[in-house]
Parts: sequence; structure tokens; C-alpha cells
Amino acid sequence: MDTLGMLGLALNAARQGARVLMTYLDRPDEELVIRAKRDGTPVSAADLASHRVIEVALAPSGIPVISEEGELPPYAVRKHWPYYWLVDPLDGTAAFLQQRRGFAVNIALCGPEGPIIGVVADPLAGWVYSGSPILGVQSHTLQPAPVASGTPLRPLPPQRPFRLLTSSTERAPLPDLLPAHLVHLDPTDFTVQRMSGAQKFCLIAAGEADLHSRTGPYMEWDCAAGDGLLRAQ
Repeated sequence: MDTLGMLGLALNAARQGARVLMTYLDRPDEELVIRAKRDGTPVSAADLASHRVIEVALAPSGIPVISEEGELPPYAVRKHWPYYWLVDPLDGTAAFLQQRRGFAVNIALCGPEGPIIGVVADPLAGWVYSGSPILGVQSHTLQPAPVASGTPLRPLPPQRPFRLLTSSTERAPLPDLLPAHLVHLDPTDFTVQRMSGAQKFCLIAAGEADLHSRTGPYMEWDCAAGDGLLRAQ
């Protein structure tokens, strides 16, 4: 597989999705055509517009796309795919609709062992983060640029107080959010920040946070791109 080429496609797709989302920021709710999906989560015209441009941008790869806003092929079909793109065209839809912030674009190239490439775009901050086995973890601007022109991210070792990120809706107490080997530490050894979406993975990759934990359910398109970032470090 041309990993560098696939990374370039993913970066281009994430940038296009981010630019589309930015065009919806100032639109009133009635123009966003907000409705509830079967699972009760919201979807809007912004989600669908981002989905469409990402799907087109990834098409040259010839690799199937699974998107939160697309049709999910039967497992009997997709279980035979050696590779597939896993996409959340608007991660943090609720935060986007309520506050017009706390959202991202997630794109992961997955294989038999999980994410190979992870790309997360933070449209409001103007950054795209990528993780790949060839280039490691990098940050890029939203402007088109050569794949290898990103800035490598090499975070420093964690220091007290450890910075823990969790969901904006998380209600579990701190001990329930810590891995077993850290529960013995004093609560003052941690600062907790609640935020929406895959930006949490970006902050960890950039060394601006140390832990990410949540007790609620997690869909694969919510975390695959972030997983790809952290695997590349």
C-alpha cells in the first residue's frame, strides 16, 4: 500500500470537510435542517455536506468508505475488506449545533489490526493533525500543502499535575476515570478538563494533555482517527 499517498488523500479530504463545516458556522438553525437519527443523536445539513465532499475526496483510493452519515454495508460484505476508511464528517455535532464550537473532522484508514492512518481536523483552530507509520504524528495547517511539510509533534514526558481530558457530558468521579495503575495517586495529582469531540486526542498527541478517559459508549468513527494519531507516536 502507498501509505504516503493514502495520507495525502486523507489530509485533503479532512481539509475539504473542515472548509465546508466553516461555511455553516454563521447559518441559523433553520438552514441547518436539524433532525434526529434513529439513535437519538442529531444530524444536520453540515454533517451531510462534509460527508459528501470527503467521500468524493477519498474515492481515488478505491478503498471502501464507512461514514457515520453514509449507508453501512452489511457485515457479511465488509468483513472481507482488507482496508476501509472510517469517517466522522462532523465529530461533535451536538456541540456544533449548540455552540458552533467543539467539533472536528475524523478520518482513519483501518486494516486488520486497526487504524493505520489517523487524521483529525480542528476547523476553528485552523489545524489538521495526522498520524502515520511513515511520518509519525504531525500538525498541518488547513491550507493545501505537501504531505511531508507538517510539523512533527514529539510531546515531553508527562509531569504532575497530570492533565486528564474527558467528555463534556461525563459525570463519573475521578477514580472511575483512571486506569488501574494510577488510582492510588492523590486527586490533586490531576487536573480534569471536559471537552467535546476528537480534539482530546490532538491535545494528547501535541503534549498538551496526558490522559483521555470516559465511561460512556464510544462509536468507532468517534475514536479511530484519534487512535491512529496515538499509535503513530
